[in-house]
Amino acid sequence: MFWKFDLHSSSHIDTLLEREDVTLKELMDEEDVLQECKAQNRKLIEFLLKAECLEDLVSFIIEEPPQDMDEKIRYKYPNIACELLTSDVSQMNDRLGEDESLLMKLYSFLLNDSPLNPLLASFFSKVLSILISRKPEQIVDFLKKKHDFVDLIIKHIGTSAIMDLLLRLLTCIEPPQPRQDVLNWLNEEKIIQRLVGIVHPSQEEDDHCDYCLWEEFTVRER
Repeated sequence: MFWKFDLHSSSHIDTLLEREDVTLKELMDEEDVLQECKAQNRKLIEFLLKAECLEDLVSFIIEEPPQDMDEKIRYKYPNIACELLTSDVSQMNDRLGEDESLLMKLYSFLLNDSPLNPLLASFFSKVLSILISRKPEQIVDFLKKKHDFVDLIIKHIGTSAIMDLLLRLLTCIEPPQPRQDVLNWLNEEKIIQRLVGIVHPSQEEDDHCDYCLWEEFTVRER
């Protein structure tokens, strides 16, 4: 007797997506949601691309979770949201990189007072970094229009994820013209001089970071 196997059985996520009232959190509770997203599950991608879903995903990574939540799960949704947004799905990169309202929402994280929540800052930096890599022209143009961007970067430079973001701007843009535009822009803003100017002699770690950044910047300019 031969057994017939259904090699194309749908996932539980597909079953959930058949429901009209399925919520984003329900899908994020599924263990295989990241795997399905990276595997380009069509139904899932279409759901995540809904304007309200993308807005909620961005909100998760830039807004403090409720203080009364159990610490073990407090950052569950922000973490999953970050993983979904950085799963390198081209449709999501396109939507995020071309939707100014979503970019503004993401950018608003920098408007928070210092010190930034280091975990949320890492999520923010990771999402913006992949957009810088995948949609350099759009993201550079967007950031250059924000006249407070360099001021905010300097304000939060003590948060390691923000320093990482600045380094990504310097090192991870491949097309020559956008890369040169970034170097010219940051040079005009005198960002290295301003960073060096705020370093206290006793802050050896910051001094080392600024030195590394200076080296990276000057090498790229040559």
